[in-house]
Amino acid sequence: MKVADIFTPGEIHTCAPETSWKEAASLMLKRRVSAIPVVDSKGTLLGILSEKDLFRAFFPKYKDWVKTPHAFTDFEILEQDVKGTTLRAVTDIMSPRLLTANLETPILKIGALMVASGIHQVPIIHEGKLLGMVSRGNIYRAVLSQYFDISHE
Repeated sequence: MKVADIFTPGEIHTCAPETSWKEAASLMLKRRVSAIPVVDSKGTLLGILSEKDLFRAFFPKYKDWVKTPHAFTDFEILEQDVKGTTLRAVTDIMSPRLLTANLETPILKIGALMVASGIHQVPIIHEGKLLGMVSRGNIYRAVLSQYFDISHE
């Protein structure tokens, strides 16, 4: 089974690298998506912003924690600092790792890469153009339906 067999083209929800954390989070909530591609003004895919990236922005980077672990043990202060996070730009918190697929990519290959890398969504590219995203759920439902005759309806 290939991506083309399970892919449903539709509206692509993207954001720009300069989009704020708050704007991106709002877009993801409104659109009910767990990740969105980050594209430049020409539509070039720069990275992916996921719920995990948004959540991770609340916390110090590991290298900062190692330098001064005592500075990050007061969770009331960390909670106050969360408000400042909402002003950060998407480019500062997105994942620049770009794992992509095309319409001819086998879905089990994408699934294997998702499991190995911890990624939940993969952008689908065709002729250099972003067509949309395929999620672990899309692959899971397709495999259950195709090979185990289990419906998701």
